[in-house]
Amino acid sequence: MKKREYPKTVFRKKLIKSVFWLGFGLVFFLSIIAVVRVGNATVAKVEEPVVEEEKPENLAASAGAATFAQNFAKQYFSWDLSSAEGRDKRSQALEKYLAEGLDDQAGLAFGDGEENDQWNSKLTGSQVWQIEDTGQNTSIVTLRVEHELSRKVEVEVEVEVEGDDDEDDKTEIEIKEETETSGPHEKYFAIPIKTDGQSFVVYKTPYFVAAPEKPDIEVEEDLMQEGRIVNVELEEEIKAFLETYFKVYTNGTKEELSYYVKGEEIPSLAGIITFEEVREVAIKAENGDFEGNSDSYEVHATVSFTEDQSKIKVIYDFVLTVQKEDDRWFVSDISNF
Repeated sequence: MKKREYPKTVFRKKLIKSVFWLGFGLVFFLSIIAVVRVGNATVAKVEEPVVEEEKPENLAASAGAATFAQNFAKQYFSWDLSSAEGRDKRSQALEKYLAEGLDDQAGLAFGDGEENDQWNSKLTGSQVWQIEDTGQNTSIVTLRVEHELSRKVEVEVEVEVEGDDDEDDKTEIEIKEETETSGPHEKYFAIPIKTDGQSFVVYKTPYFVAAPEKPDIEVEEDLMQEGRIVNVELEEEIKAFLETYFKVYTNGTKEELSYYVKGEEIPSLAGIITFEEVREVAIKAENGDFEGNSDSYEVHATVSFTEDQSKIKVIYDFVLTVQKEDDRWFVSDISNF
């Protein structure tokens, strides 16, 4: 049978249609692949949130370690060399503080001279100066300590001795033993501490460190003047109110003080200090109000008092928030600066 031949125009149309659908199918297929790849890439880029592990507290840098260090220092700076048992008592007292294998005198080596020529020691005070967290359950606690030294010394003393009936009284020299003291002496003392999570030990030999230098910090002398309102009438009015307020603040009852206070209760200083005078008042401008047209002000005041027990004069600086309501002044906040 002879194969049917299509006209050229029909054949051309069929070819174009075949090419179109083939191209469309190819584009559709490639689009799906592209979408899948983008989706996978996006998923890959989404990182899981990083959860920071909470760092466990280093017990060796806690308040408990500071107390342990102070208790240790009390034993470290206590020794009595006036008897043969003095050193043994000290090492026994230190034993419960020291890690195994550490020198039983924690680094102190007492001389071999005459016992009476050596000083005894007693701790008279200690303060925690710094706690350095050195990691791995360790720390270095630095204390400021004061200790007093003492020793027995022999001194010559003149003693009058009655003479016989026919003799005058005599003066003889006797040797007496007295206690010589020195101090208190200030030192800064670093104590390496380690913990097992339950208790503490001194795991390295403690050592002395240099005293910290005084910081180069100056008083802000212009603090009273900065932003000050120049309004003589207002200043006199507030100063007169503060004279009354501080008198009640130091001598009045809680009920009397509440009459001059707005907001939270302010504790009285009755029985501690007694008011003398308001020496200086500086009213600070708020929101650019340098004319004093507000009903609430920040006031810096220098006030003198007398300490009730010693009767010595003390001078304090205060920052107060004062406000006026219905022609009455109140203190809503007070602090030292």
